[in-house]
Amino acid sequence: MKKLFLALLLLSSTVIFAQNTQIQLSFQRDYPDARDVRWIQTNHQWHGTYRDRYERNNDVYYDEYGNRIDTHIGWDRRDVPPQVDRRINRRYHVNEYRVERIERPAYRPLFEIRLGSRNRPVYMDEDGRKRRYRDRHD
Repeated sequence: MKKLFLALLLLSSTVIFAQNTQIQLSFQRDYPDARDVRWIQTNHQWHGTYRDRYERNNDVYYDEYGNRIDTHIGWDRRDVPPQVDRRINRRYHVNEYRVERIERPAYRPLFEIRLGSRNRPVYMDEDGRKRRYRDRHD
């Protein structure tokens, strides 16, 4: 029964998305090369997931009007700017961490760092300075 309910929910989300032309147009403009995107709608937001040409996981979020809220891109640690990596090692004394780059319209990019089993992420700018998620810092 749960599987049937989930399948119907996903099907209805796909149908609703097909009706929302503005989100489709915005996404195609922002990510013209994206393929095999999976969508779900929750709390007046659209969440799409796909793998980019570098085989990285991408999560994109749009509001109900087709405005991009943000994009979370899974990054390999070796691609993180050196100053961010040094700051993490000095401050948290860890060698292993997970990282996502967050790109937001009108904001500078951030890196979301997840340290070991810590549930709460740490956010840093490209210079390795700790930031809050909603800080602008232009």
